[in-house]
Formats: sequence, structure tokens, C-alpha cells
Amino acid sequence: MNNIAAFLGGHPLLAHLTPDELARVAASAQWLEVEAGTELIREGDADKSVVLLVKGGAEVLKRNAESGENYVIVRLEQGASAGEMALLADAEGTRTATIRSCEPSMVIRIDFEPIWQDSANDAMRVKLLSNISRDLSAKLNTTNQVTVASIRKELAASKAQIAMGMFTVNILFLLAIYTLSFRTLMDLVIQWGSNWISIGILAIMATAMYVLIRRSGYPPSMFGLTLANWRKVLGESFLLTVPLLAGIAILKWIVLLLNPDIDDTVFSIVRQVANGEFDQTMLIYGAAYALFCPIQEFISRSGIQSALQNFLPPSNKRVWLAIILSNLLFAMAHAHLNLTFALLTLFPGLYWGWMYARQNSLLGASFSHILVGVWIFFVVGIDKIWWALF
Repeated sequence: MNNIAAFLGGHPLLAHLTPDELARVAASAQWLEVEAGTELIREGDADKSVVLLVKGGAEVLKRNAESGENYVIVRLEQGASAGEMALLADAEGTRTATIRSCEPSMVIRIDFEPIWQDSANDAMRVKLLSNISRDLSAKLNTTNQVTVASIRKELAASKAQIAMGMFTVNILFLLAIYTLSFRTLMDLVIQWGSNWISIGILAIMATAMYVLIRRSGYPPSMFGLTLANWRKVLGESFLLTVPLLAGIAILKWIVLLLNPDIDDTVFSIVRQVANGEFDQTMLIYGAAYALFCPIQEFISRSGIQSALQNFLPPSNKRVWLAIILSNLLFAMAHAHLNLTFALLTLFPGLYWGWMYARQNSLLGASFSHILVGVWIFFVVGIDKIWWALF
């Protein structure tokens, strides 16, 4: 009894009570040690007991009238009280929620029924009701904050779903047009050359992605369109790309070693300069290639990968799912050139997709793409190997 009275004297719900009043409350109280899953208060009951959580944890549950299922509303921590609303209700009032322990706990249950029925306790009832009102006001303020946060979260989720829906519609629209016009694209490639057709497809897709991003309502930085920490991003991109460049040179050296009939060197640019084959036209081609690399990365990273990363349901596999799917879609857009070439664009794309997810910046992936592309086509050179092997 003394231990109960000592704990009750320090609890906010019983503040300002005299020692005599605390003794009367303690006389109606009892210690309870309960296991996880014990119902301390049951929705629909008509008792007027209040539970003080001395140790452990509990949760407030509300029953769904239609399904009969209980839903957790809030978790109660050590020191919390529950059941005070019954003291504010009339004699026929019933519990509006269930209180259930969610771990082994120690509680004090106070039966206020005899106190409420004795007119000698009128002064104490006024103090208790004042304390309850103050406690409920604080809980209401907390509930309001939680509700506002929940509403904001739901609005953000709804906004993401709308953005994902618009993204899906646009992608399906583009893929449908691309698939329906595939035969025409093949004829145009034969007539005009693949470069002009590729430029046209890139221009259409980039425009569509730009419009989609502008209409999404999200900041450009969410799609990697930012110059924040650009020095760090470029430096890291360069360091991550150097091993790839070395691997490409080693791979060509191995191919030449296994195919001595191919008349080439590891670095074709050296042979071209020595033979006087290098001219300003190659510089123009190189500059044009470097110009279109960011456009390609904009489509696959900012337009497709970002949308998937940000708007797909949260999961551990979401980032890699976004990387793989965005590169498959982008590789499909090269199918009019050559199926082998389309598949070859997939693998470095996975690397740049990983880099983009790591940095959340289009700058790093674009810079790496430029380095690798210029290295492959204009420094190492793959033209002779390509025709010899494919």
C-alpha cells in the first residue's frame, strides 16, 4: 500500500491531492503484473477503472464496427495513464477503446467507482477532473500533431501515386508509338542512316520526359537535376570510371591477342595519328557524342529511373528494380539499330544507374558516360573489332 501511495503521489493524474486523499485512492488501487497481450480495459465495458503504466508498454486499440477487427491507434509508454474518459462519462457510459499490454508489464489499476459514489470525495473529484482535463488537453495536442503528420504523409503518397500514374501513361504512350512505328524506323535507318533516326528518337523522348518532370510538381533536384556538390560528384565519377576505362583497354588487348588477324592496336587513336588518319571530323563527332550523352542519361536516369526510385512502393529492391527496368526500356529504344548493340548498351547503363542512385545527380552519370563513350569510340576504338566479331 505504501509503495502504491508513493507512486500515486508523483503521478500527474493525481497532482494536488492531499495525503489523506491519496490514501483513499490507494485503497482502491492494486498492483498487477501482466503478460503481453493482456486486456487491461475492454471496449464496451462500463467500469470506471483507470490504469497507470508503471513498467512495460501497452497499446490502444479501436474495433472496426463492420469487420470486427481491432486497429492499433497509439502506443502507451511507461508512466502513461489510460481509461480516464470513463470518469467524464455518465453512469451508463461505456469504454470507447481497448487497452492491451504489448509486452510483460506492471500496472496499477484504480477503481474510481466507490470514490465517485461517495459525496465526501467531492473536493477530490474536482481536483481529479481538473487533472484529467489538463492531461486530455495535452493528449489532444499530441493527437493533432500526429494527425497532421499522417495527413501530410498520405498527401505525399497520393501525390506520388499520381506522378507515377502520369509517368506510366507517358512511358506506355511512347513505347506504343515506338513499337507501332518500328518497321518504319527500320526503313528510315536504311534510307537516312541510323544517326539521324537516333537523334530524332532521343529528342522526342527527352522532350516528353522534360514535360513529365515539369508537371510532376516535384523539385528538379528530385530527378537529379542539380549542381550541388558538383566538384565532389565529378571527382567521384572520375575515380569510379577509371577502372572501367582500364578494363575496356584490357578487354580489347585480349581480343586482339586472340584474333591476330585484326589489324589494329589497343589504342586506335595512336595508329590513326601515326597514319595521318585522324582529322577534325573525328573531333566534331566526338563533341557531338559528348553533347548527346547527357541527353541519353537525362532520359534513362532523370526521366525513368528517378520516377521508379521515388514513386514505386518502398522496398529493399526498389533501387535496383528502378536501375534494371530503366535500362531495359532505354535499351529497347536502340533496337532499331541492332539487337546486339541494344543489349550492349544495357550493361554500362546498369553501372551508370548505380552511380546515379549513389550520387542522386545526373552530372556524375553523364560525365562517366562521356568518358566511357569517347574512350571506346575515339581513343581505344572498336570499329574494326566490331565488324570482325559481329
